Amino acid sequence: MSETSIFYRHRPFLVLLSLVTAVRLFFAVYLQLGDDEAYYWEWGQHLDWSYLDHPPVTAWIGWFFSSIFGNNEFGVRIGPILISVAFLILIYVFTRRLYGEERIAFRAALLFSIIPLFSVGSFMLLPDAPLSLFWLLALVIFYRIIESRNGNLWFALGVVWGLGMLSKYNMFALPGGVGLFLVLSAENRYWFGRLKTWLGFSLGLLIFSPVIIWNLQRGFPSFAYHLVERNKGFSFSWEPLQIFLAGQLGYLSPLVFFAALVVLFQLGKMALVGKDQKALFLFTMAVPYLLVFSLACVLSPTAKPHWPAMGYTTLFCALPWFWEKKWRLQRWWMKAVHPVPVIALSAAFTLLLLTQSIYPVIKMEPRLDMTNELYGWPEAGRQIQVEYDRLSREHRTVVFTRRLNMAAPVCFYTPGHIPAYSITDVHEQYDIWGRGTLADLPRGSSGIYVADSRYTPGKLERYGFKRVEALPPIEVVRAGRVVRRFFLFRLFDYQG
Repeated sequence: MSETSIFYRHRPFLVLLSLVTAVRLFFAVYLQLGDDEAYYWEWGQHLDWSYLDHPPVTAWIGWFFSSIFGNNEFGVRIGPILISVAFLILIYVFTRRLYGEERIAFRAALLFSIIPLFSVGSFMLLPDAPLSLFWLLALVIFYRIIESRNGNLWFALGVVWGLGMLSKYNMFALPGGVGLFLVLSAENRYWFGRLKTWLGFSLGLLIFSPVIIWNLQRGFPSFAYHLVERNKGFSFSWEPLQIFLAGQLGYLSPLVFFAALVVLFQLGKMALVGKDQKALFLFTMAVPYLLVFSLACVLSPTAKPHWPAMGYTTLFCALPWFWEKKWRLQRWWMKAVHPVPVIALSAAFTLLLLTQSIYPVIKMEPRLDMTNELYGWPEAGRQIQVEYDRLSREHRTVVFTRRLNMAAPVCFYTPGHIPAYSITDVHEQYDIWGRGTLADLPRGSSGIYVADSRYTPGKLERYGFKRVEALPPIEVVRAGRVVRRFFLFRLFDYQG
């Protein structure tokens, strides 16, 4: 087949990919970094084998591309954008392999392009970017193992599993899905007895071993942080469940969330009653992940509603097939997920979120609008730099705050990338870098304390400085109203 005919055959997808990528590039350049993005960029300025919050791949990506394109929004975000391109191509190829039809594959790619959970954050430097790519690649390889019965592919699966675990700990869920499929599939159960299966997963653990060694050398701080520290004071309440459900409705859009539940039920019926092997694969690669991380969201006081995200992957690959083959023949709950309202509502949610990030069309309390966090730091950073340069001419000066999501943007947006301190009473990455306490600061030093309208400064005298001066607040205005204020304080004569 000629190159022209290949392009013509896949033209709708290629047009979609081009448009989606162009939009993501625009937002990547236009919007300032979110607090978490600045934090992960700062990881890249301290390359290591692991970090307190997550494994290292996000830091490596941020370091690599910002080293090439500079410490700016484009340099930080071009890596995730390239990952999103690869992810969308892989979705198209994988769904086409599953069902053999370009129309179904295109609709799957369209879904992943417009669902807020997979679209809005696709240009941001977050651990979920490499995780999503390696999770999807693992699905592709495992499905190929089932199809071809090629035992050598277990080594490829192990490599991808290891790289996924180097991206985010959620990748640990992969053996659960693989194991459940093999248990329920009589014709594939023999893989439990094959050496290559176990060698493949051992290879994954070997690739992940630098994270284990890093933690071993430091008393396993990452595992203590995720399993113990962030769950202190837990007591059951209905609020986390409500937040989780609201998060799914918001991140996916209501009809897409309902469609995911319908597809999960239908796949389960096809797999467990009809003994359909393809349905069994799609079902088992969703259920363990969704179950584990949905429960984690409900039970952990610091959970985030996006944790179950990867569990939806196979469901949204299967949804266009149900649209094409099944929805007209099923009962009302299947007909309720007609493709037109599902796609339209999801696209409307995504469009609204992206529009809100540029112009606040929905007027709400500023503290409730998360898009406000994407504004104001360049102005604050320049002012912090001016004060830092003035004070440091006479005494050693340190810039500090009491939130890591304030310290990281200070470092990114000050022209000299000042390494800010984060002074808190909880263990965090800044303690590992030696910037979690002022105890080593020489007597007589000066300081600049940074806060914004989300967090009250409190009594600054407790930090040990003899005199405190408040500077005029820096106001961030959007659509004619103040949505955020930065507060800077000069602190003099550190007493220890």
